[in-house]
Parts: sequence; C-alpha cells; structure tokens
Amino acid sequence: MKKVLIAGITALTLVFVGACGNTADDNKGKETKTEETAKQAFKTKTVDNIDMKIGAIKTTESTKKDKNMVSIAMSFLNNDSAPVGVGAGDFKIKADGKTYTVFPQGNNFGDEFKPNEKLAGKAYFELPTSVKKGTLVYAPMDKEKASWSITIPEAK
Repeated sequence: MKKVLIAGITALTLVFVGACGNTADDNKGKETKTEETAKQAFKTKTVDNIDMKIGAIKTTESTKKDKNMVSIAMSFLNNDSAPVGVGAGDFKIKADGKTYTVFPQGNNFGDEFKPNEKLAGKAYFELPTSVKKGTLVYAPMDKEKASWSITIPEAK
C-alpha cells in the first residue's frame, strides 16, 4: 500500500513539474511578443466624438523595386449621437518632406457606423524602402485633425 501511494505521489509530482515547465516556456514567448508590441504604443485620440486608436504596423516587400507595403491596423469608436463615416482615404503619411496617400488597390477600410459602434480595419500605403519614420495624419477634407509619430518596421 505504501509503495502504491509513493508511486502515485511521485507520478503526480512529475506531471505537475512537467506542466509548470511548459507554462514557463509559453510565458516567455508571450513576454517577447508583448515587448515587441510595446515598442510602438499609440495614444487614443478623440476627434469629432470618434475615438481613434492605431494598432500594429506591418511591412512587407512590394512587387515594385525599392518599395514596401505598409499596413496600419486602426480601430474607431463612435461617441457621437449620429452615424459617422471614416475611411482609410482620410489618412496620409508624411515623411521626408513628402506626403503619401493610401494605396488604392489595398483592402482599405471605410464605412459609416452608428453611435456606440466600433469600426476596425487596415490602411495600406506603398512607401519607398528609405522611409523609416513618419507622421500618420488624419485629415478628412484635407484638414489635419490628428497625428501620430510612427516608425516603419523592416519588411518581413
């Protein structure tokens, strides 16, 4: 009876140690991802009763020489009492003395959404590979209303 009890306790101890070891490995991966995301934390800005939040920025190589495709995830919350519309075309990137508009063939967001509803999507820009930093500008009707300093990550 004692041998069975000792064997059971030993087996349970090994299972718990193994499980704890795997959890620690998983947490290390999550911490690394969190640190990468924390490199560019953007403040939420409210413009015309719309909360605007910038999310992850990703870069891939374009089919054109010396160009990168940059996608910027964005989310919006309508705090107004009426439906509002926001689209990727309202955003521009200013860098190195030039202004870049959204890539028209990209799967860009744009829609009207009701009060207390959210809208999320991505805006796509084709930028020269030399652009490493810039300013994302919200400028509907060419009137600048908000801006964020951004860093363009390397293409992966």
